[in-house]
Amino acid sequence: MAPVYKFAIVQLQPKDVAVEENYAKAESYIREAAAQGADLAILPEYHLTSWCPDHPDFIAACKASVPYLARYQALARELGINIVPGTICEIHPAYDTSTTTTTTKDSEIRNMTYWISPAGSLLGSYQKKNLWHPERPHLTAGTVETPHTAFDTPLVTWDDAGRHRPIRAGLLICWDLAFPEAFRALVADGADVVVIPSFWLVRDEDDPGDADLARRVRVNQECEQLFLRSVLVARAFENTAAVVYCNVASGGLSQVVMPVVGAVGGPGGGGGGQGAEGVSVVMGVGEEGVRVVQVDFGLLGLAEEGYKIRKDMMGEGWHYGYTLRKD
Repeated sequence: MAPVYKFAIVQLQPKDVAVEENYAKAESYIREAAAQGADLAILPEYHLTSWCPDHPDFIAACKASVPYLARYQALARELGINIVPGTICEIHPAYDTSTTTTTTKDSEIRNMTYWISPAGSLLGSYQKKNLWHPERPHLTAGTVETPHTAFDTPLVTWDDAGRHRPIRAGLLICWDLAFPEAFRALVADGADVVVIPSFWLVRDEDDPGDADLARRVRVNQECEQLFLRSVLVARAFENTAAVVYCNVASGGLSQVVMPVVGAVGGPGGGGGGQGAEGVSVVMGVGEEGVRVVQVDFGLLGLAEEGYKIRKDMMGEGWHYGYTLRKD
């Protein structure tokens, strides 16, 4: 029997540039998750600053956010829990002012996420590569020199023969979800679980400046929900991986998705739309709170035994330009 872990998705709505207030809310939810026995807690993208790049205090809020990574490390040590602290916008010297998009001439903003162990160590980090179109004038994307990589976590799994190994994880951010190549790169590096903090709005009234969203919603009010639900399930199945998606409350749809069952249920596990107590396994639009779900890593073995996707990707006859085989 493979292990079952408790993952806590923290869906909250950050206030613009209210860094300390937003942190206090996030900390409270993480403490609640730890009290419920969660092994991992995940926060949304831009959870400290919100996404308001034209706000006069946005740059200052990004600078003020940097020390909070250390505070999350201390919190992880105190509670004995893994934490993915959403994303933190960091100000760095411009790597190459001729090719990057920056808010000032000599500096750039990087949208970063991390995996913090229960010992407070940084096990993995990732700079968002695939920027959403309105982000591009303000943020600097990760480059080809920093490929998608997976890393070992303190979580372990084992096969039917009792052989133990660390569960490997990968990190992506929001719009990265649209690119299967990002997932394939992580799977090629052994990722079993992919964690995705997000700031994905689904209603045009929440983003009145996005005329494209308004046009899509006029055609189908559930357009963004359909996109997210479809792609999350597809990524889990096509990669034989657990996918953990944590959005802001105004976007909703935070969930943990596994092959075979889809969105994972609550304390009793299960999938298919409803948890064991009849509660939706997908968090609602506008809903704030923490949802702790049980994630059965045995489902990955069950899916691979049936579909053999990873085995085929490792094979000599793999048809495509990328491969899981390492020479």
